Amino acid sequence: MTVGISLVALLGIVIYLLVRSGELRTWHVILTSVFGFYLARTHLGDPIGSVVVWVVTGLTHTA
Repeated sequence: MTVGISLVALLGIVIYLLVRSGELRTWHVILTSVFGFYLARTHLGDPIGSVVVWVVTGLTHTA
C-alpha cells in the first residue's frame, strides 16, 4: 500500500507541474482521472496494479 500512495503522490506532483506550465489542460486531467477510475473497476484493474507494483519493485531493487 505504501508504494501505491507514494506513486499517487508523485504522479499528482507531476500533473500539478504540467498544468502549471501550460503543457496539460485541467480538463485533460479530469478526463484521464475519470477514465482511470472506470478502468480500475473493470477486470483489468488488478493486472494493471500488479504490473505497476512489479515495475516499481524492480526499479527499487536495481537502484
